Amino acid sequence: MTATVVESTIDVALWFMDQARREDDYLQPQKLQRLIYIAQGSYAATHHGRMLMPALFVAGETGPQDPNIFRLFEHGRPTNLGEPKIPAETLHFLDMIWRRYGHHSSDYLNQQIKHHDIYARALKKGLGEEIPFPAIVRFFTRKERPSVKKVKTADGRVLEKWMPTAAPGPTKA
Repeated sequence: MTATVVESTIDVALWFMDQARREDDYLQPQKLQRLIYIAQGSYAATHHGRMLMPALFVAGETGPQDPNIFRLFEHGRPTNLGEPKIPAETLHFLDMIWRRYGHHSSDYLNQQIKHHDIYARALKKGLGEEIPFPAIVRFFTRKERPSVKKVKTADGRVLEKWMPTAAPGPTKA
């Protein structure tokens, strides 16, 4: 395993909790779980498979979860943990994740992630089944790339037609 960018998943969770508090918002434990999962996958997709944080995701009833973060944050932000230690170059990335997904409800994020095939495969094996990091990388890398449609020409050749994808705009939660 290569070195992670952030030393602890706790720091990323604290950053999301503090960001919600700065915006006078309450971050539900389920939503926190989805945000750290999305952050892990998105970082890997945009940084050649590099791990953002040393997180382990398992199939929970409502979606992927890091059991340690779940246990630590299930009743809110622990008061004795201090400030998160996030490298300056990573703050912009976390802010981008927050701006893109932070306004969505936990129900919305749960519904979106329940359709991830890697989560469905792990859940099919049972609650608590690990979602391997390489599978997360493959899934998010595939999701982040523009769509490619195969087109068969009149003479029988198969061509790939690039289809740009549109990122969903902000929705009201």
